[in-house]
Amino acid sequence: MKALFLGSVVERSGKSMVTLGLAKNYPRRVGYFKPFKEVVMSVEDRVVDQDAYLMHEALGLPFGPEALSPFTYDVFEPVGMASILEEYRKLSAGADLMLVEGTRDITTGCMGSVSGMAIAQKVQADVVLVSSAQISALDKICMLRSYMDQYPLSFKGVVLNQVEDARMPRLLERRGIRVLGSIPPLRELKRFSVREVADAVGAEVLVGGAGMDDPVERVMVGAMTPETALDQMRRVSRKAIITGGDRADIQMAALSTDTSCLVLTGGLYPARSVVNRASEAGVPVLVTPLNTLEASEAVDHLIARIDPLDPGKIDLIAKVVRENVDLDAVYGEG
Repeated sequence: MKALFLGSVVERSGKSMVTLGLAKNYPRRVGYFKPFKEVVMSVEDRVVDQDAYLMHEALGLPFGPEALSPFTYDVFEPVGMASILEEYRKLSAGADLMLVEGTRDITTGCMGSVSGMAIAQKVQADVVLVSSAQISALDKICMLRSYMDQYPLSFKGVVLNQVEDARMPRLLERRGIRVLGSIPPLRELKRFSVREVADAVGAEVLVGGAGMDDPVERVMVGAMTPETALDQMRRVSRKAIITGGDRADIQMAALSTDTSCLVLTGGLYPARSVVNRASEAGVPVLVTPLNTLEASEAVDHLIARIDPLDPGKIDLIAKVVRENVDLDAVYGEG
């Protein structure tokens, strides 16, 4: 059996997307293991890791999401490596390729001797890093590459995600780091619905209707003057505007542009004029008890979320990975 450890050095690297794409393109039986839960979700009164749930549903794995991601990392009472290996052995039985997904930072767990590198070493997995194409992330990869020399690891290379500048992969290659893939930005994968926004922020829907199924492609926080806000909002279409419930000026400005929904924070209800204008325009108005920062973070998580019940998006991920990643190099020996 072959094993791959998929790690990252930054948040929202696209690691789960690449892991899913690799699994969907592998011709034989794939197993999956994510030792530590990160972003959790509730499924039928069970709290499970979001990525584990995705893989369970999208790949039809025989083990439930609780088994696929069984532990929570606690620096004061860290789970032992023996326990991690025991779960790995159960999940890998019968698999031809085992994909082990790390946390958003491969160094997490160092204090408890269960970092991603330590786990990869123990399960004898080849390491593939997935990273967004940002200079700060590339700096961390270079630093980590030097640190990896302390472990007898098989480091295959890096898959860069959201690559807009063709020079980025060359920066790593000049440092002797192999780039296994270069994936362009995919607007389709960042799109979600107004209904998903409402669920994410626990909102009361004041104005709903057909607009609840409209797509959201960008998120903007309305915390500026109406003049500045209007200028910026005119440049962005299909957006969710997150602003205080008492900012009628920002809300009316948003409703004069291509806006998918208003997310009003602090549990504050809008003026009647805003509700009337939104109803006329068919723009949903969502009222959440969260503050603006909390609401922004909740919606941000949607950007990285892949809906396992969206076969079109999953097929797109498989296609994009197949076309932009050297699968022979990733799956092969050495």
